[in-house]
Amino acid sequence: MTTHNLPIAIIGGGLSGLYTAYLYQQQGIKATVYEARDRLGGRIVSLPSSQPSNNVDTNVERYDLGPSWFWPDMHPLMTNLVEELGLTAFQQYQTGAHLFDRGRGHPPQRHELGMTTSPISMRLAGGMLSLIEALTDKLPAESIQLNHQLTEISQQVDDTLSLSFSTTNGETNITAQQVIFALPLRLLANNIEFSPALPKNLLNHCHNTMTWMAAHAKFVAVYETPFWRQQGLSGSASSQTGPLVEVHDASAIEGKAALFGFVGVNASARKTAGRDLLIEVTLKQLSELFGPEAANPVDAFLVDWSQEPLTATEQDQIGANNHPMYGLPLSNNTLWDNKLIIAGTESTSNAGGYLEGALASAIHAIKQITS
Repeated sequence: MTTHNLPIAIIGGGLSGLYTAYLYQQQGIKATVYEARDRLGGRIVSLPSSQPSNNVDTNVERYDLGPSWFWPDMHPLMTNLVEELGLTAFQQYQTGAHLFDRGRGHPPQRHELGMTTSPISMRLAGGMLSLIEALTDKLPAESIQLNHQLTEISQQVDDTLSLSFSTTNGETNITAQQVIFALPLRLLANNIEFSPALPKNLLNHCHNTMTWMAAHAKFVAVYETPFWRQQGLSGSASSQTGPLVEVHDASAIEGKAALFGFVGVNASARKTAGRDLLIEVTLKQLSELFGPEAANPVDAFLVDWSQEPLTATEQDQIGANNHPMYGLPLSNNTLWDNKLIIAGTESTSNAGGYLEGALASAIHAIKQITS
């Protein structure tokens, strides 16, 4: 069998996997993305309002439940790709006072100087999902396979790779020339059987690498108007009591306003409390911070990433206090005579955990394959 006629398989349809496929497409190289979910984007999720505004594109009036920001001063790959794809970026709203909640009966403290971040953080019109959609539009439809969860991979005697997938229609098998893994390292180590087995030091590294965002939950409340701005507030707040420990303005560039927050309650407590109670107490907190209008949103979205089995493992139920150190041992960038390449944002020390890291890992994977 002539392996150069076989496709390259990319495992994972998040930003790293799609960007890898996009780079291959530009080089005229055939690659197919296999995604376990019934959607693309991985940890990128941007949801529309249930009550769309008149004369506003529903693909613009969306709200991020995954990553929301990139920083042009630190993330040149993201900045260049946004420009290359013709997407609209806009600055995170920060005008106005910042609220600080100490709890225990104390009213929120108002800091008039606000909490302006440096460097400047940017968002995308339509949410980060617009980035996923723009990359997907550049790829042939047949190069995307949803509902394909890789379960086994083996190297054959003729040096080809045999892959087994669990799909909605049962098990399916393909043969590939090379495989790029663009998924969290813990999922790679926990969910896929390799023959021959991966090196023990690599498996240990994968098991010990926290999946970015996997321990966390994010809440978004959508409103008809940004009423907090009329009070001279930026929409940003921090709290020592929670359940939201950090809040920001998440208003769409056109259409409805929104507030989003990171839930500070740990994964175990969130699971015990349940979704409905968590939303109830979160809206109560927002009303105490921003006034009674905050208690009655048009939409209330909550994504608990610790409950997403295609993102989080049992090891991911406890989050990190600081941004983890990411990257692979140099000897494990490529495996099986350069036929297995590991990408994904957790695999790179270049902005690992960020969207920038996902892009950097894709570029590194391409170099490994084509060098």
